[in-house]
Amino acid sequence: MAAALAALFATVFVVLAITGTARMYTPVPFWDMWGATLGFYIAINDGASWLWWAQHNEHRIVLSRLLFWMDYEFFGGLSIFLLTMNYVFVALAVILFWRISRARLQHLASPTRRSIVFFTSCFLIAWLFQWMQHENLAWAFQSQFFLAQLLPLCAFYLLHKSAINDKAYATFAAACLLGIASAGTMANGILTLPLMTVYALLTRMRLWQALTLISLTVVTLTLYFQEFSSPQQHGSITDALTQQPLQVAQYVLLYLGTPFYYLFGRSEIGNVAAVASTGLMALITFFFLFRGIKAPRENTLPLALVFSISYLAGTALGTAAGRIMFGVYQATSFRYTTPALMAWACLLMLLLPWLWQQGQRYPRRILTSIAVTVGLMLNLQLDAARAQHQLVFDRKLAGLALTLGIEDEAQILHVFEMSPSLMRTAEAAEASRLGMFAIYPWRGLKSSLGQPIVNDSLPQCAGHVDIVSTITPDQNYIVLQGWLFNSQQRQTPQLITLADTSGVISGYALTGQARPDVAEAVDANAYRSGFRGYVDRELAGETIILVGDTAPCQLTVELPTEMQNP
Repeated sequence: MAAALAALFATVFVVLAITGTARMYTPVPFWDMWGATLGFYIAINDGASWLWWAQHNEHRIVLSRLLFWMDYEFFGGLSIFLLTMNYVFVALAVILFWRISRARLQHLASPTRRSIVFFTSCFLIAWLFQWMQHENLAWAFQSQFFLAQLLPLCAFYLLHKSAINDKAYATFAAACLLGIASAGTMANGILTLPLMTVYALLTRMRLWQALTLISLTVVTLTLYFQEFSSPQQHGSITDALTQQPLQVAQYVLLYLGTPFYYLFGRSEIGNVAAVASTGLMALITFFFLFRGIKAPRENTLPLALVFSISYLAGTALGTAAGRIMFGVYQATSFRYTTPALMAWACLLMLLLPWLWQQGQRYPRRILTSIAVTVGLMLNLQLDAARAQHQLVFDRKLAGLALTLGIEDEAQILHVFEMSPSLMRTAEAAEASRLGMFAIYPWRGLKSSLGQPIVNDSLPQCAGHVDIVSTITPDQNYIVLQGWLFNSQQRQTPQLITLADTSGVISGYALTGQARPDVAEAVDANAYRSGFRGYVDRELAGETIILVGDTAPCQLTVELPTEMQNP
């Protein structure tokens, strides 16, 4: 019974996380993706091979760029592959921690060990799939955030395996390759090889192994910083530590304690919980470090976990140095919960034998602690089930503006800051039918403007144009907002074609905006009948025809001459 509940608990967390990602999904690129995925793919196809190693801010995201290229080359550039890989990387982390937990409990009898490892793994699945990191799980651009934690941990684990077996040459080679690859995830990845070198010296690995790691460290760092330029908007670690040492310390404490900051409600209590928990993490880590230093050959795995936590602490420090100018509480950004969750998973592995012993002595206390933690986690995880209609609608509509080449700055800001570069990227992608521009409802819309609409006799739509407003800075189009519904089929069309009375296509609109007022007054199925779209400014004050597609119907309306300002 307990095993079934544990498995159900883990499954619920994964299902909720996937549900949340699905609810937020849209094929419209979001923020950095316009330049770093779509723009990157276009440039690579144009022969700019140097971009593979180019900086993205302070990072060299080589491995993620490979995934970005694969997404457009083989999977249509719709981000589904990239989002799937985010979950694959978390699953790989769970598998790695499963192996570590088995090693940490190898002194136990087989049935007992299997039972403890099973319950620990169920908890880790829930822990690592927490929705608090939705900015990473549900954003197709963030594979590097998972790789930057996973690869170094794998490298330290394999280094431990080679430390206990002098003849494990292949294992050591794999650890070295992962150390090198870590530099191609994010900037913090460059810490991996130096820490691996210290680990090799501390655990008294063979001299040739330590020299190999030293050489790889020098070569990798030299290549990484060749022609490197620090982003102007980020600070330096020296300035941060000398000018704002207390703020940096608070930033690091909050950063590593973000899971508890969110679990305790993002309040003052959460703030205290985050700082206190990170302090506790530091004490426990130092304890295992000192114990490992005294007997390094007997503590290779605990030391590997200690060095993994040290790597993640270094990540927090590096982030603090570059981001402290944005304020201390920038450390609690949702995307930073991923490295913090990994750090706490490492700490759990360190404490696992001790926790088992405490469970034998004080079962009620341990079970109560687990129940409270699980309750807090589940309460937060339920946020993943919330509908995201407005978010999805706003991003799809921004995609429509970019498809048509309309400079609606306020709308486009839902997916990126408007700029000439963004408009050029969107224009090139639309012309080449890449990604979202190759699928419904955006495909071919721009080229169809000015063409006659095929308008057979269609039933009358129910609907209304509520608001007509101007656009900043584009003066060639106006924005229409209202609702449209096919009462006969009791369905809402997805794409609305806007034509003048002669049947010439002059714009488009998308439905999907929540209209509870329409649902109450007209039909419950009309809940998402709200639309917003663009039509030629010359039609202001004229009669236009709105034609729905998936639930075909049409509505004739007269637009007002006076328009609202945005």
